[in-house]
Amino acid sequence: MTWRKRFAIWRNRLYLYPAPDDMPHTRIFWLAMGLVTLAAALFSAYFISLHIGRQDAYLTPAEDLGTYNQAIWSILRGPFMRQTICNIISDTNCYSLNGISRFAIHFEPILFPISLVYLALPDPKTLLVLQTLVVATGAFPAFWLARLRLRNEFVAVGIAILYLLYPALQQAEVFDFHGVTLTAAFLMFTLYFMYTRRTLWLFVFAILSMACKEEIPLVIAFFGLWSMLFQQRWRSGLALVGLSVVWLGVVFLVYRVASPTGHPLLGSRYAYLGNGPLQILRNVVTHPVSLFYQHVLERSHRQYLIVLLAPAAFLPLLAPWVLVLAVPSLAVNLFSSDPNQYLGIFQYSAEIVPVLIFSTIESMVFIVWLVKWYIRQIRDARAAAAPKAEQISKDSQGEDERVGAARAAKPPLSRWAQPVGLSLLLALVLFAVVRQDFTYGAMPFSRGFSWPRVTAHNQLAGRIEARIPASSSVSAQSNLVPHISQRARIYLFPYGDTVADYIFLDVTGYTYPLTSPQYIVEVKKVLLSGNYGVFIAQDGYLLLRRGLAPPGISPSSTSQTGDGVIPNLPDAFCSFARVSPNEVQHALQVDFNPPQAKASNSAISLVGYNVAPPQSFGVATRFMQVTAYWKVNAVNTPPLKILTLLTGQNGKEEFSSVDFPTISWCPTSSWQPGTIVRTVSSTLYLGNVPIGLAHVGLALLPFNVPPGTILTVTNRVPLHIVSAPAGVSLISGTNALQVDSFTIVP
Repeated sequence: MTWRKRFAIWRNRLYLYPAPDDMPHTRIFWLAMGLVTLAAALFSAYFISLHIGRQDAYLTPAEDLGTYNQAIWSILRGPFMRQTICNIISDTNCYSLNGISRFAIHFEPILFPISLVYLALPDPKTLLVLQTLVVATGAFPAFWLARLRLRNEFVAVGIAILYLLYPALQQAEVFDFHGVTLTAAFLMFTLYFMYTRRTLWLFVFAILSMACKEEIPLVIAFFGLWSMLFQQRWRSGLALVGLSVVWLGVVFLVYRVASPTGHPLLGSRYAYLGNGPLQILRNVVTHPVSLFYQHVLERSHRQYLIVLLAPAAFLPLLAPWVLVLAVPSLAVNLFSSDPNQYLGIFQYSAEIVPVLIFSTIESMVFIVWLVKWYIRQIRDARAAAAPKAEQISKDSQGEDERVGAARAAKPPLSRWAQPVGLSLLLALVLFAVVRQDFTYGAMPFSRGFSWPRVTAHNQLAGRIEARIPASSSVSAQSNLVPHISQRARIYLFPYGDTVADYIFLDVTGYTYPLTSPQYIVEVKKVLLSGNYGVFIAQDGYLLLRRGLAPPGISPSSTSQTGDGVIPNLPDAFCSFARVSPNEVQHALQVDFNPPQAKASNSAISLVGYNVAPPQSFGVATRFMQVTAYWKVNAVNTPPLKILTLLTGQNGKEEFSSVDFPTISWCPTSSWQPGTIVRTVSSTLYLGNVPIGLAHVGLALLPFNVPPGTILTVTNRVPLHIVSAPAGVSLISGTNALQVDSFTIVP
């Protein structure tokens, strides 16, 4: 056999995807389309409401909603595509207080058409709504593609629902706005039009996809190669590859012009692999085994792959010829030095979801074909044995004919294989995706989910924002930045906290990029530097203006320097800590009587508590936040620290922390008798705590006792339980109170 004949044979074997046969638009089709539309509408309504609630509740961060809002606003107002927001602790883009081009970080020309919407609706909520609507439309090509491949409208509706429920998609959607999140829908359309051979629309959505992020041209190049190999569409496939190569050339040219280093600033995440794309490629080719072990088989990387595949019940693994389309995106995430890219959360996996949906469809096609093939083998074997049986039973030929006629009247088993098999497979993947949504999704039943609640504290922030002139530069806390980022110079505190016209902070909010102790030190340094004075100080908010007189040191301060120093802020500033009795959770009464207290009765009582999350939780949400409610019983309460601790099932203390920021601003010595004070710990990471049952405890310490020493145990304030619910008890011999228990799971 000549090589030409061999090549022709293998080419025909690889020709798996000819032009699809059309299906008529029957009533069943329109009913199914109505169900998909309903599912997309419910998805949109839910996530738009969630986004707006999060924005109004000040739960959206500077990175990246604030950065996108400023960059898109600057396209219309100038300076063009300029971004001044950066994380001074770990970002690579803090080159100048005047900012840098957004194109030095990501190449996202999709922002240009999006900016036109800002002509009518210049608000970060616009981005969130627009993203949700675009992502929801991806359900339609998922349905159309599944319908053509599976030849069943209602199973195709299930595939569209699988797309909408996919945890990786929901994580990308809920994590505010990102250009790459739009690729979930755009690439889904691209796959559909590639399969149906609609070249014009294929290129339209390929271009839209590539406009969303710089690595998507690699994905489109793989699409082109796949089309050439499996569809034998040489011209359109080669054109896709060529377009991708040209686009990548433009990307590197833009980076060279826009970046202060001449290279993509996020390229440092891959610097360990080599200097530049060619050196990286050479190192990957020359060291494939070691890199595979380090970045694929390593535990956290392997867990990432499980997170991606488990929602589809691992069915995509049965269609490796389709799953290969995700290789560029998987490589970008798995080989990054930034662990956020392979946690399975955030926006990084949005572009992989369409390939997972397509490979799930193809796996179902393959399994049903395999079942039909097996049934045919059984039927052919029975047919071959029939002549022998006929010779043996000639005398009963009439009876055989009647039985054969009865059997022929029944529909063959193979006719039921496809609908039954598809129904079972669909039930499997929908069960799997809902199960995974509990851990990694963003649904109301997902672990750790809570609906955002707009409080009077949030509403006060809006009134304070109105006091900041639009032309002024501001250094603000992460959750405040998105609300004031439509200005030429907005910085993520502590960046710019020596030059900004205003500094806007919320001591009750998320302190990113600083840890809580670092944040407290930095804010106090700014307050006592002499460069800024207090313009507004209310309910935990600080609006500082450059040039005003500094506040000085409070009379309640335990020291004049160091961590114990307390700035002299008005009483209204600490109103965030004072609550009414009906706000207390898990009421109880435990009296504490410090040796320094002058009163004969208890100086202070624990009257409530809360531990979140209060149930089992795993690695993805291994965090804890403790709230304690205190009632002051006497004047001149001595300065105290609050200690929270975690003991294992063997009674050993595995973790302890005195990180209750309220004490750093409103010390116990300033609390007034009769008031109830709420103290909330920082978010405490429990990654090093052993798996199993854990007990949460609370204790009080004199302020001058250093944490992490034996004095932390021996100097705890004596306590006495007056009344408490079941489960609350003294921890024997420790002067600590056990308030809650939960299980840490893998």
